Amino acid sequence: MKHLKKLTHNNTLFISVVLVLIAIFSLIFCLFLYFYNNKQDIKNATLILSYSDNSSDLVVDNSMPITDVVGKQLTFTPNQTKYGYSEFTVSANFDGMKSIDYEIYAIQTGVSLELPSDYVKVYLTDGHNDLPFDDYRDKIPTYHDLKVARTNPAGKKIYSGTLKENEVKTFRLRMWLADTYPITTEIRNFKVNLYVRIMD
Repeated sequence: MKHLKKLTHNNTLFISVVLVLIAIFSLIFCLFLYFYNNKQDIKNATLILSYSDNSSDLVVDNSMPITDVVGKQLTFTPNQTKYGYSEFTVSANFDGMKSIDYEIYAIQTGVSLELPSDYVKVYLTDGHNDLPFDDYRDKIPTYHDLKVARTNPAGKKIYSGTLKENEVKTFRLRMWLADTYPITTEIRNFKVNLYVRIMD
């Protein structure tokens, strides 16, 4: 009788331990699926960078250095070899998330005679009210001064932020040659392409 009670007690203990282990492994598995699915959602999200007509190229040449005061007022013109201007939007298609973090960055396009990047000014403003974003308020950076992009070390960070579900963010980017540039007779250029990428 004692042997039977001991056996029943051992079986009960064994079953309890097995049930606890199953509960722990189930919890770990559910957590794994939750984080894995969220990670997959981020990977499958699509960011859309849309340019206004004829403003996809940002090009500057050395024929017209201008002051920062004038540069801040630049508006779009088809002749973008003297200075660059682009108005663009960032939007996204994604499911199962309320927001995503993203980064806008620029990569230089090689040209034969290139302007030094420490003379090329970069200025980003909100496309709705034309107020500069934080990194552009106190001082207008040169392309050389911009930080390396976190999502692509080949690029320079223009902006990073959070995009909410169904949100469309509008930007105005102005690029010009500083008036401190020493004038030369040879034509030099500076060109960049813009990109946007989700940050992990």
